[in-house]
Amino acid sequence: MAKENLPAFVADHAVCELQASVYALSLVGSYPRNAPLVDRLSALAAEELRHFRRVSREARRLGAPMKTTRRNFYVAELRAACRRDREPERGLDLLLVAALIEARSHERFTLLLGHVTDARLSKIYADLAEAEARHGPIYLDLAIAHAGEEATKKRLDEFLDVEARALALPPRAEIAVHGAA
Repeated sequence: MAKENLPAFVADHAVCELQASVYALSLVGSYPRNAPLVDRLSALAAEELRHFRRVSREARRLGAPMKTTRRNFYVAELRAACRRDREPERGLDLLLVAALIEARSHERFTLLLGHVTDARLSKIYADLAEAEARHGPIYLDLAIAHAGEEATKKRLDEFLDVEARALALPPRAEIAVHGAA
């Protein structure tokens, strides 16, 4: 569906980049005493904001209306499975959700590359696929540091089940970076 309506996909992607930046900064705000997390996620947030600026310019060039916010069913399903009551479970879940989203973004952008005929967009998506490939492991490394390798692996397996159920839901009509279409 993305290649058939590329302007809407690019506009949705711009919003995703903005939300990714805000999410990384929210984790910095939640864990300000965790220096490795603060350093890595504040840098990641700055990179995501640069991506937002780059992709939003392309959305405008393509004439796509920009949404200020939107709710994505895939992300909502993952976040609904997050534990909120105590640490380290809360932080582990928040970091793993971000790791999964980044990993799926990398997959989506890599797949999209073979279908984008616009040379500017093709270059952007090649660059962004490379960035997303770095972002997922950052979140995964921070999750391991936060809760340990065994707990991280166990919980990641559980989130993969949540993700599979979310993606098995009937397709939505909206164009979205994260979804089954």
